[in-house]
Amino acid sequence: MSPRILAVAALGGLVGGCGLFVPQKDFDEQKAQVATLTKQVQADAADVAAVKADLQATRDRLENALRANADTGSDLLSSKARINDLAGRNDELAHAIEELKKNVQDTRTDVDQKLDAMTRTQVATQQATQAPAPPPVKIPPDKATHYQAVEGAFTQKDWPLMRTLGHEYVTRYPADDKADDVQYLLGDADLQDNRPTSSLGELNRLLKVYPHSDRLDRTLFDMGEAYLQLHDCANAKLAFVSVVQRFAHERVGADAKSRLQMIDHPPPGTCAAQP
Repeated sequence: MSPRILAVAALGGLVGGCGLFVPQKDFDEQKAQVATLTKQVQADAADVAAVKADLQATRDRLENALRANADTGSDLLSSKARINDLAGRNDELAHAIEELKKNVQDTRTDVDQKLDAMTRTQVATQQATQAPAPPPVKIPPDKATHYQAVEGAFTQKDWPLMRTLGHEYVTRYPADDKADDVQYLLGDADLQDNRPTSSLGELNRLLKVYPHSDRLDRTLFDMGEAYLQLHDCANAKLAFVSVVQRFAHERVGADAKSRLQMIDHPPPGTCAAQP
């Protein structure tokens, strides 16, 4: 019990025991002291209640903290379990990927080996079926023999040999009297070999390098024929008109007139459609 409460009780007993022997003044003082002590007791009781409430609040906080810690521990254990599970699945996937890589590499190696075998077989087949490569063209050492070889190849329609010999001739003897003849034969050979674009290139070279050639009539006519092979009737007509204008009284002029009449009334597929 609080000392102040004991003091109040003792004082009360004293007052009760003394009765009328206590002076009024002393009684009033004691009564005031009792009131003061009563107030102090009430204040102490309020303090005790406040401390008790604070203790209860502290106890509640501690219990909440303990429950929270317990929940956190449970979540932590669950998270660790999930992490371990994911790590295990990751290891399984990594192993599966490695196996897949190995299978792909094995398949690729097998395919490469089969392709190599097929390639070797094809090469061997081609080598067995291909004709041996022709020997290199031997160029005659002198000009006369060289020209005879050009004419011989043209007559035999050996167009690859003709081109080789002809180009070598105009390269070696560009100023020779027969150089323009060889140049014309190169253009005519390509025309007969169904190479109209190449033929036009050879014939245009003749016009540029040998403008006074005695092969000019056939050169212009062959240019018209090359354009016809290309279905370019407009340029073919220009070439044949040029032949008629320059060589009207010669056989080539009559041939050019015949070609012009055909171009005016072309068979289907002769001339390409004009844009």
